[in-house]
Amino acid sequence: MKTLYIISKGLEKPSDEEQRKLERDNRTIRGSMLEDAINATVLDERYLQRETGVAGMLYRYLPVSLVQLILALRLHKNFDLVYSYSEKVGFPLSVCFRLFNIKTPHVMMVSRITSADQRKGWWKQKLFQFGQKGVTEYIFWSSVQRNLAVEKLGVPETKAHFISRGTDCKFWHVIPRKTDMICSVGMEMRDYPTLIEALKPLDIPCHLATGQKRGELFDTVKNLYEVEEIPENVTVGTRNLEELRDLYARSRFVVVSVLPSDSDNGLTTILEAMAMGKPVIYTKTEGQVDIVEDGVTGIPVPAEDPKALRKAIQSLWNDPERVERMGAEARKYIEREQRMEDHVAKVKQILIDAVTETQKGWMDVSLNTQPYSSE
Repeated sequence: MKTLYIISKGLEKPSDEEQRKLERDNRTIRGSMLEDAINATVLDERYLQRETGVAGMLYRYLPVSLVQLILALRLHKNFDLVYSYSEKVGFPLSVCFRLFNIKTPHVMMVSRITSADQRKGWWKQKLFQFGQKGVTEYIFWSSVQRNLAVEKLGVPETKAHFISRGTDCKFWHVIPRKTDMICSVGMEMRDYPTLIEALKPLDIPCHLATGQKRGELFDTVKNLYEVEEIPENVTVGTRNLEELRDLYARSRFVVVSVLPSDSDNGLTTILEAMAMGKPVIYTKTEGQVDIVEDGVTGIPVPAEDPKALRKAIQSLWNDPERVERMGAEARKYIEREQRMEDHVAKVKQILIDAVTETQKGWMDVSLNTQPYSSE
């Protein structure tokens, strides 16, 4: 099986040789595990940088996702299937596959069909519906989004797969260390102003690991930098993966404060923290329902409620035995339900099934269109 694997990033990724060395030394997440399992050619920004001629020129002047779309339409016939991990490419690619009646299997990972902007969300769902015939199988991380696709947008249940996100339990692991702080990590849909307001009366050091992505600030991070009075116990700054692992290790627990959302915003941070044996205090939203067991591995708080968040932080900080107990349960859950190895196996099987089903369909069509014979 040969897979054209489309992802939205890649510039910050080292060379394949260096990446594998870092993985062997446990200095980065084992991202090549999936690529190897599905025999992938990765159509990311590094791929585009290597292109010459027309494709190279397009990359210099057009948005990255548009160039990826154009190349996917040109290259798909050289592969057994296309796996789009980037919604910016996957949504329009599904429409093109339908319009041009392209038969190459297309498996699409969907993070969110909705949007905080209702108008944008309406168009996104219309695009999703129109492109359904251009997708062989869907993969969802969020049960809420998967249920929306099935119950409202007409995706057959057998075509919508809800699977674990997958966490590298080797890289993110329990590191015994004195915990003298807490932390919060991430950019998308974060509610840092509420967290800062909750921390103001407390004497608990907290680092907010956030910053820019490809030189661009999320609006929710801009809101953080617009806070006029950040207390002395709160620090802000980016962390690379190894530094982030060290930050988790030093933190007694992790706080994931997000805005109201019907998606699972904050999921990556929650999984990383739990893999490190840390309980989480998290905003209970409509979309964050699949991972944390309330009172066992984490503590939920209402959205945009600094008093409730402050109470939860203070309570857990002052109860180290509870922290240790919840952290141990969090790690057990990750090892049981969210291992990267299991995730890779599930994705690989979905892709194999998509190819097999498509080939079977071609054979059925071929048999049904054979010339009639009376013999």
